[in-house]
Amino acid sequence: MSKPLIRQRFRFFRSTHIRSKILISNLLLISLMAVSIGSLAIYATRYYTEVQTKDLTLQLVHQASDKIEYRAKAFVGTSVELLMHEELRQMIVPGTDEAAANKARNRMRINALLSEFAHNHPYLNAVLVRSADGEVYWWSGADGDAEQMTDPDAATLASEAAIRLAETRPNLMWTSSPRGGDEMMFAREYIDVEAVNRSYGTFVFLLDSGYFWDLDRQQSLILQENMAILNEAGAFITGGTSAQLREAAERSSRLRESGLAFADSRVSELGGESYLMTQERRADGGWTVVCLIPASLLFGKIRILQLVIAVVALGAILLSALVAVYLSDSTTRGIKLLERTMRRVEDGDFGIRIQPLGSDEAGILAVRFNAMLERIEELITTVYKVRLEKQQAEFSVLLAQINPHFLYNTLGTIRWYARMKQQPELERMLASLIGLLKSSVRRTGEARAIEEELADIRSYIELQKIGYGDAFDVRYEIGEELLPCGVLYLTLQPLVENAILHGLEMSKGGGVITIGGRADGDDIVLTVADNGIGIPPQKLATLLDGPESRGGYPGLHSIGVRGVHERFRLYYGEAYGLSFRSEPGQGTEAIVRMPRILATEGAMTVAASDDRGR
Repeated sequence: MSKPLIRQRFRFFRSTHIRSKILISNLLLISLMAVSIGSLAIYATRYYTEVQTKDLTLQLVHQASDKIEYRAKAFVGTSVELLMHEELRQMIVPGTDEAAANKARNRMRINALLSEFAHNHPYLNAVLVRSADGEVYWWSGADGDAEQMTDPDAATLASEAAIRLAETRPNLMWTSSPRGGDEMMFAREYIDVEAVNRSYGTFVFLLDSGYFWDLDRQQSLILQENMAILNEAGAFITGGTSAQLREAAERSSRLRESGLAFADSRVSELGGESYLMTQERRADGGWTVVCLIPASLLFGKIRILQLVIAVVALGAILLSALVAVYLSDSTTRGIKLLERTMRRVEDGDFGIRIQPLGSDEAGILAVRFNAMLERIEELITTVYKVRLEKQQAEFSVLLAQINPHFLYNTLGTIRWYARMKQQPELERMLASLIGLLKSSVRRTGEARAIEEELADIRSYIELQKIGYGDAFDVRYEIGEELLPCGVLYLTLQPLVENAILHGLEMSKGGGVITIGGRADGDDIVLTVADNGIGIPPQKLATLLDGPESRGGYPGLHSIGVRGVHERFRLYYGEAYGLSFRSEPGQGTEAIVRMPRILATEGAMTVAASDDRGR
C-alpha cells in the first residue's frame, strides 16, 4: 500500500466521529483476535488431519502393494507347473515324436490340459500356448465380460504377446488385456526348466483383475475404483477407469524414471478437484501402485469441525460487537447530543437548547453552548434590523430613479401639439413613449404580469424602430403559461436597451434580439439574447460586481443592468438575480432567474417570506 493511500486512510479515520472511532477500534481488536484464533484452530485441525491421513494411506497402500506383489509372484510360480509338464512339452516342442503324431489328437489333449490347469485357478479367463514354430493352442472360459475367443483372435493375441515379451527381461510381462474389460494379461517365455536358455514358445494368461483386488474389504479407502497398478515400464495393468486416476498414473512417470523405490503421498489438483494421491514403487519388481482418494471424502468430517469453529468465532465477534456498541454509545451520548443540536443551529434554529446529561466534560460543553446560543441570537436580531433598514433605504433610492410622473404630463402636451401641427411620425413616437410612462404612473405595486411587461417592451421597440429602421428584429419565445406570472417592473426593458445600444452593430444590420422565457421547477428563467459583438471576458467578470456602469441616456434608461440585479436580490434573496453568457463576436445572453408567482400574489409576499427564512 502506497504512502499517500495510507495517509488518506489515516485522515479519513481522524475525520470520523468519536463514537465511530471507539467502536471501530474495539471491533478491529476483537475481530483480529477471533479471526486469528479461529484461523489457527482451522489450520491446525486440517494440517494434523492431513498428516495423519497421509501416513495412514501410505501404510494401507504399502500393505496392498505387498499383497499384490505376493499374488503376482504366486501366479508366476503357478505358471511353472505348465513349464514342467512333460506331456505338454512333448506335444508342443517341434521334432519330438509326440509332436509329429496326430496333431488333431494333440490339440485336443493340450486343450484338456489347459482346461484342467484353468479350473484349478478360478481367476483364469483364458490360457494360450504358442509354440516356437507359431502353432497356437488355447483355452477360454465361457464366463467373463470379454467376448468369446476365436482361433484368429488367439493367434493374433499370442503373436503380439511374443513380440512384446521379446523386448522385456527376464521374459516376464504383466500388462492390461488387449480384450479390454476387467481383465489383465501375464505372458512368459516357455523355457526348459533344466536349460533356461532353451525356449519352446510363449505362454499367455488372461486373468480376472479380481485376482489382485480381492484384498481386505474392510479397508474402505483402498478399493479397485481408486487404485491403479503400473508395470515397470509405467504401462497400466489394472485398476479404476476414471480420468483423474489415469492422469495421476501419468504424473507418477517422473518418479518412475529414477528407477528407485519410493513412497509418496500429497494433495494434488486433478480435473479441477482436490485428491490425495498416494503412490509406491516396489524395488524388486518395479511395479507402481497408485491410490487416488477424493479430498472431500477425507476431509468431509473435518469441514464440520471447521464450520463449528467458524460459527463459534463469528458468535464471539457478534457478542463482542454488541458490547462494544453499548459501551461506545454510552461514552459518546453527550457528545452526540451536542453534535445534533449544532446541526439544528446550522439549519437556522437558534431557539433550541441542550439539556445536559451529566456533569462530565460533555455536560460542561452543553452549558457553555447554551450560553453561546443566547448571545448569537441577540446579535442576529441586531444585524437583521440594521440590514432591513439598509434595504429599505436602497430601495427608496431606486424608486426615485424611475419615477416618471412629471414626464408623463409634459409629453402629453407635446403629443397634442404634434397632432395640431400634423406631424404623425412625431405623434407616433410620443404615443409609444407615453405608453411606457403610463404603466409606471398607474402601477399599484412593485410587480406586474409578464404580459404587461412585454407590452411595454413592444412600445419601446416601436420607439427604437423609428430611429433604426430595419437594422434589427425582435423575436418573442415565451410560453403563454408564463404570461400571468409576476415580474418586477422594468426588468426586461433595461436588458433590451443594453442589447440595442451596446450589443448590436446597427450599421451592419441583420441584428436579432430574442426575448425568451421558460419554467425551471419553482422558478422562472427569462432571457434576452442578441447576436451582436459580445462582451470581452474582463468586462463580463465585473459587469455585476464592479462599479456601476449605467446607460448613456439619463432618466428612464439610467436604471442599468446592475440595478435590475440588485432589485431581484433585495426582493427575493441571494439565489435570484441576473447573470450573463457572452462570447466576443458571438453575441450576449442576459439571464434573469426569479421565483414563479402570479402577478396578483405580489412580489413583496415572496420577498418577506424569504427574508424570514434567512
